[in-house]
Amino acid sequence: MSSSLRARATINAATARIERRAAAAAVVVAVLLTSTKLVAWRVTGSSAVFSDALEGLVNVVSSIVMLWAIHQSHRPADRTHPYGHGRFELLSAALEGGMIAIASLVIIWRAVEVLATGAIELASLETGIVLLSATVLANGGVGVWLLALGRRHGSPALSADGKHLLSDAVTTGAAILALVLVRVTGWMWIDPVIALILGVAIGLIGVRVVRRSLGDLVDEQDPRDSHQIESMLDGHCGDAGAEPRICSWHKLRVRHVGREHWVEFHLCVPSDMDVRRAHDAASAIEHEIESALGPGDATAHIEPCDDRDCARCGERTSQSAPKAPASATNAGAAPDAAATRRLRAPRDGNPE
Repeated sequence: MSSSLRARATINAATARIERRAAAAAVVVAVLLTSTKLVAWRVTGSSAVFSDALEGLVNVVSSIVMLWAIHQSHRPADRTHPYGHGRFELLSAALEGGMIAIASLVIIWRAVEVLATGAIELASLETGIVLLSATVLANGGVGVWLLALGRRHGSPALSADGKHLLSDAVTTGAAILALVLVRVTGWMWIDPVIALILGVAIGLIGVRVVRRSLGDLVDEQDPRDSHQIESMLDGHCGDAGAEPRICSWHKLRVRHVGREHWVEFHLCVPSDMDVRRAHDAASAIEHEIESALGPGDATAHIEPCDDRDCARCGERTSQSAPKAPASATNAGAAPDAAATRRLRAPRDGNPE
């Protein structure tokens, strides 16, 4: 194994350990906070607190699924999964978004039921406010931490769980607001109204999480990645391009498999370039793209340039074309085409 592959394997192993610990910590925190919210709901009887507690239950389940998905996603590629196991994280994120959306429907249904029947009975509001206030700080802190880890390591599962925890903190804040307003004003209807608003907001969050995850699952192109790679390939085209220079490129395809990027493209090089130089040029550009995007793999397909208007190939052809002997040509006569092909100077001294 080369030194670069060993270094990459070491980094991946370290990343896996960090993410597994983060996912395990998220499960523990989710269980503790949800237990606190359920106590607050039983004490107060608030619909808004019920909304928050239900979202907490979803967070417990999704955190357990995330822990499993992260473990699976770090398994190396094998014969049955040549592109790795990164899609487990996408499945985890999609499942989490779906559960959030379902929870929002339950919250909305309960809030509408309470408003319709008028069965609003609240108690021990001060105790509920104290319990929920403690969970806001914990949820927000862990959510920011998971989101930062997810973005740093490109983990869809950690990012989705971090966003869920942050939205959970906002939900808890709204539930606290509902209890405070009821305590100050005595208007009981405020509680189910805020619960209804929370249900709609939580549902929108779930839909966005599902939309993003399904987009990656069906290989939706990322415009930012595509634009970045196009700029890099354009920078190698023509005589003014950076080394290694190519004639052109086409058929760029980019997709995500979890945190990994898989890039495929075709490179057109001068038709007289030998295989070794073409391979080295492709490898250099592949490495450049992989370094810019992060974990993943870039694969280039080499093609001979057949563009008659190509500046690089046209200039080389005109320079290598032989001059016609004076005895065999009249003024202005073109050299024999067969002679031109036979006598064309080979590139870099390599015979054709």
